[in-house]
Amino acid sequence: MQRFEMKRSSIIEARRKQVNPLIRQDVDLSFQIVDRIHEILQAKGLKQKDLALLLGKKEAEISKWMRGTHNFTIDTLVSIEQALGAPILRVIHQGDIVHAYEFEPMMASEPLPGQEP
Repeated sequence: MQRFEMKRSSIIEARRKQVNPLIRQDVDLSFQIVDRIHEILQAKGLKQKDLALLLGKKEAEISKWMRGTHNFTIDTLVSIEQALGAPILRVIHQGDIVHAYEFEPMMASEPLPGQEP
Protein backbone atom coordinates (compact mmCIF):
# COMPACT_ATOMS: atom_id res chain seq x y z
CA MET A 1 0.00 0.00 0.00
CA GLN A 2 1.29 3.43 -0.90
CA ARG A 3 2.01 5.66 2.10
CA PHE A 4 0.08 8.92 2.13
CA GLU A 5 1.72 11.98 3.62
CA MET A 6 0.29 15.44 3.90
CA LYS A 7 1.98 18.13 1.86
CA ARG A 8 4.00 20.39 4.11
CA SER A 9 5.33 23.77 3.16
CA SER A 10 9.04 24.51 3.39
CA ILE A 11 8.29 27.53 5.59
CA ILE A 12 6.40 25.40 8.10
CA GLU A 13 9.09 22.73 8.04
CA ALA A 14 11.81 25.34 8.69
CA ARG A 15 9.83 26.70 11.65
CA ARG A 16 9.17 23.19 12.92
CA LYS A 17 12.91 22.51 13.10
CA GLN A 18 13.29 25.46 15.49
CA VAL A 19 10.83 24.00 18.00
CA ASN A 20 11.94 22.30 21.24
CA PRO A 21 12.59 18.59 20.48
CA LEU A 22 9.99 17.38 23.01
CA ILE A 23 7.30 19.60 21.53
CA ARG A 24 8.40 18.57 18.04
CA GLN A 25 7.87 14.90 19.01
CA ASP A 26 4.27 15.72 19.96
CA VAL A 27 3.72 17.57 16.69
CA ASP A 28 5.33 14.74 14.70
CA LEU A 29 3.03 12.21 16.38
CA SER A 30 0.01 14.40 15.59
CA PHE A 31 1.04 14.50 11.92
CA GLN A 32 1.52 10.71 11.92
CA ILE A 33 -1.99 10.26 13.32
CA VAL A 34 -3.45 12.58 10.68
CA ASP A 35 -1.44 10.82 7.94
CA ARG A 36 -2.86 7.48 9.14
CA ILE A 37 -6.43 8.80 9.13
CA HIS A 38 -5.91 10.17 5.60
CA GLU A 39 -4.47 6.80 4.57
CA ILE A 40 -7.55 4.95 5.87
CA LEU A 41 -9.94 7.44 4.26
CA GLN A 42 -8.14 7.14 0.93
CA ALA A 43 -8.09 3.32 1.07
CA LYS A 44 -11.84 3.28 1.74
CA GLY A 45 -12.61 5.93 -0.88
CA LEU A 46 -13.89 8.33 1.77
CA LYS A 47 -13.48 12.06 2.32
CA GLN A 48 -13.28 14.15 5.49
CA LYS A 49 -16.94 14.97 4.91
CA ASP A 50 -17.76 11.25 5.18
CA LEU A 51 -15.79 10.97 8.42
CA ALA A 52 -17.75 13.91 9.81
CA LEU A 53 -21.02 12.17 8.97
CA LEU A 54 -19.83 8.88 10.51
CA LEU A 55 -18.85 10.67 13.73
CA GLY A 56 -21.84 13.02 13.87
CA LYS A 57 -19.51 16.02 13.70
CA LYS A 58 -19.40 19.12 11.54
CA GLU A 59 -17.05 18.98 8.58
CA ALA A 60 -15.28 22.14 9.85
CA GLU A 61 -14.36 20.34 13.09
CA ILE A 62 -12.88 17.38 11.20
CA SER A 63 -10.98 19.82 9.00
CA LYS A 64 -9.43 21.39 12.11
CA TRP A 65 -8.44 17.94 13.38
CA MET A 66 -6.82 17.08 10.08
CA ARG A 67 -4.44 20.05 10.06
CA GLY A 68 -2.01 18.03 12.18
CA THR A 69 -2.02 20.16 15.31
CA HIS A 70 -5.09 18.73 17.07
CA ASN A 71 -4.48 17.10 20.44
CA PHE A 72 -6.49 13.90 19.94
CA THR A 73 -7.93 12.28 23.04
CA ILE A 74 -7.98 8.51 23.33
CA ASP A 75 -11.80 8.64 23.22
CA THR A 76 -11.67 10.54 19.92
CA LEU A 77 -9.14 8.11 18.44
CA VAL A 78 -11.26 5.13 19.50
CA SER A 79 -14.34 6.77 17.93
CA ILE A 80 -12.46 7.35 14.67
CA GLU A 81 -11.12 3.78 14.66
CA GLN A 82 -14.64 2.41 15.21
CA ALA A 83 -16.17 4.67 12.56
CA LEU A 84 -13.55 3.73 9.98
CA GLY A 85 -13.17 0.10 11.04
CA ALA A 86 -9.39 0.36 11.04
CA PRO A 87 -6.67 0.87 13.67
CA ILE A 88 -4.90 4.21 13.98
CA LEU A 89 -2.48 3.63 16.86
CA ARG A 90 -0.65 0.47 17.79
CA VAL A 91 0.41 -0.23 21.36
CA ILE A 92 3.55 -2.32 21.73
CA HIS A 93 3.75 -4.49 24.84
CA GLN A 94 7.07 -5.35 26.45
CA GLY A 95 6.85 -9.02 25.41
CA ASP A 96 5.95 -8.28 21.77
CA ILE A 97 8.57 -8.82 19.12
CA VAL A 98 8.87 -5.68 17.01
CA HIS A 99 10.80 -5.60 13.78
CA ALA A 100 12.59 -2.37 12.87
CA TYR A 101 10.56 -1.98 9.68
CA GLU A 102 7.22 -1.98 11.55
CA PHE A 103 7.54 1.52 12.96
CA GLU A 104 9.58 4.66 12.73
CA PRO A 105 10.85 5.70 16.15
CA MET A 106 10.81 9.40 16.85
CA MET A 107 14.09 10.70 18.21
CA ALA A 108 15.14 14.21 19.03
CA SER A 109 17.82 15.39 16.63
CA GLU A 110 19.22 17.89 19.07
CA PRO A 111 20.10 17.59 22.76
CA LEU A 112 17.60 18.56 25.40
CA PRO A 113 18.37 21.68 27.43
CA GLY A 114 21.00 20.84 30.06
CA GLN A 115 22.23 17.74 28.21
CA GLU A 116 25.51 17.38 26.41
CA PRO A 117 25.36 16.69 22.64
